[in-house]
Amino acid sequence: MRILIVPDSFKGSLTAQEVCRCIDAGLHQAAPECVTELLPLADGGEGFTECMLNICKGNKLYTETTDIYGRRCKAAIGVVGGSAVIDCAAASGLQKRKDVMRASSYGTGDLIKFAVSQGFRDIILGLGGTGCCDGGAGALVALGAKLYDENYRPISRPCGNDLNSIFGAGFRDIVKDIHFTFACDVDNEYYGSNGAAAVFAPQKGATPAQVRTLDEGLKRLNAFLPRDIAQVKGAGAAGGICGGLYAVYQGDIRSGFEILAEYAALEQRISACDLVVTGEGKTDRQTLMGKLPYRVAQLAAKHGKQCVVLSGTVEEVRFGDRMLSLTDEKTDAATAMAHAAEILTEKSKCILQNAENTI
Repeated sequence: MRILIVPDSFKGSLTAQEVCRCIDAGLHQAAPECVTELLPLADGGEGFTECMLNICKGNKLYTETTDIYGRRCKAAIGVVGGSAVIDCAAASGLQKRKDVMRASSYGTGDLIKFAVSQGFRDIILGLGGTGCCDGGAGALVALGAKLYDENYRPISRPCGNDLNSIFGAGFRDIVKDIHFTFACDVDNEYYGSNGAAAVFAPQKGATPAQVRTLDEGLKRLNAFLPRDIAQVKGAGAAGGICGGLYAVYQGDIRSGFEILAEYAALEQRISACDLVVTGEGKTDRQTLMGKLPYRVAQLAAKHGKQCVVLSGTVEEVRFGDRMLSLTDEKTDAATAMAHAAEILTEKSKCILQNAENTI
């Protein structure tokens, strides 16, 4: 039996590469004769660059930048042919300390500027997994834009708290001639009920009052951007980094999954296998909005292949042919996260149970 293992990461526990290795180990313990192919993927959030480098055999360039709170950190960009591949989460990733009002995307702009300094003008930006909601204001300033307060003083490193203090903007000195491909895992708008603040700021630590403040700030920032992006699908990705950069540079907003699937020839790989195994950290109703496991299951069904979904937890959804979870009556979520590799390897032994009867 030929098995394609194509999961997302188990956020907070295992990278997509580690998930692949655990599932592979469990399958071979249960059925040593099976033939496996490992293809770690992502939606466009954290881990997107690693997946691109794995598929395309690219390399990394390291530099110093700042995290969401302005602390110095080391981060990498990927190099694939003539393109730079950058995860917003590399510099602007969500942290244990969640203070979205003081968080900035400045470090992401810093990484983009570094890529340009290395000769890259074609940039694929993986959006998602960020701890900021500044509408890309920080990234734009890092790239040379100017945002001014009511006294016409430049805001040097704008964060969520600063959005409602913007009284002017200038983009004459911004780094020019960049072509962006925005790899999104969501299609939320910049602001509003389906916007970056309303949907994602709470998980970044925002209170209901702060969500309203951030949403008003994003609306205000939009008024100073070169293009109105209020209705642009995906503009709210990565705390609005997508929208802020798109307003200045335009470019292509695409599904991160579709980008990786094209580079990896995913459909051909699915067509050539007997069984597909996918999964993620938490599978719930948001997964049905187009996240990786659901998209993989759809492609498996299209090609008449059985699909097993093996995730950290599964809540109130059913798709694919079988669904397995690391959590059960004996294992709670905290235990599953703390011992994810061990439990995932063990659970993977169950993947082939009854599979031969349904292929």
